[in-house]
Order: sequence, then structure tokens, then C-alpha cells
Amino acid sequence: MTYAISFDWSEELKIPDKWENVGRRVAEESCPHYTQDTDIKPERNMSYSGLCEECEFSEDSQDPMMNYGYPLQCTPDDAKVLEVIKRTNCTVMFDSENDTHYLVLTGGGMDLSQDIALAYAILENWIPYDLAMTVCTQKELSVHGSDWEVLKKAMIDSLKLYSERAAEQMKRWE
Repeated sequence: MTYAISFDWSEELKIPDKWENVGRRVAEESCPHYTQDTDIKPERNMSYSGLCEECEFSEDSQDPMMNYGYPLQCTPDDAKVLEVIKRTNCTVMFDSENDTHYLVLTGGGMDLSQDIALAYAILENWIPYDLAMTVCTQKELSVHGSDWEVLKKAMIDSLKLYSERAAEQMKRWE
């Protein structure tokens, strides 16, 4: 499995039929708050202005920021995508040309490997080997509280699985 694929989102997003921002769609559909302006037909705050302070969502918080995509093995369900956008600095993009979903970062400026790993744990219940080997071990660098505990357990479970598989493979070679 490839850990990360380079994308130039400023170019990729110019191809509207290719990409669906699943995180943005899910955020808009999950927003239960509507505009109060009586001159217009009420719309969900997210659909109307791209922002819902009550949900603590903005369009920008679901836009790809860093030029990488992390391929998913599954088709994520909307409830899990909503968890990811609420709990991490990630969103999900769908590439219709290749029928592939990707995790993408919506923030940057520091090591967000913990966010990526937590997003994988939420969406797929495992962390890919290449990512598991590089996730920052500094406690609560970008993931905090109960999410840190979820990440820690998922990391340990994934690493144990990989070590067991490596031991089995070594036995086959011996």
C-alpha cells in the first residue's frame, strides 16, 4: 500500500467532475441549523454561507490544504467521515476517475501524523504499516484527551499485528 500520493490540489480541484469533497458534503448535510433571513428560502447555514458557528464547521475546514492524499481501502460511511472532520485535521476526497477515496489534510504547519493515523483508525479500524512506522510518538502533539487514548490503542494494535506477521514470515524463510 502506498502511504501518501502527491497531488497539486490547486490544479486537481479545477477538474470538478473528477473530485467530490465528501467531508464538505457530509458537513453540509449534517448541519441542522438554518438561515434566519426571511427574504430568502431557509437553507442550512453550511449550504448558505459555508459556515455554521453552532456546528463549528466552515468550508475551509474541509478543504485540502497539503498536497498529499492518503488512499483508503474502504468506501467510508458518512457517519465516520463526520467523525473524522470533527476529530481530526483531515477530510475525505473521492476521485471518481479512479474510484478511490483519500484522506487529506485540512491543516498544516506541524506534524499531523497523529491526525492521519486517528482518521485511519476511525474509518478503517487499522493504521497502514508505512504510516504506523512514522506517527509521532510525542504524547498529545496534535491529538488530545480521549482521542489520544483511541490513537494509542490503534497504534499498539496495528504494530502488534505487523510484528506478528513479520515473525510468521521470518519463520517461513527459516
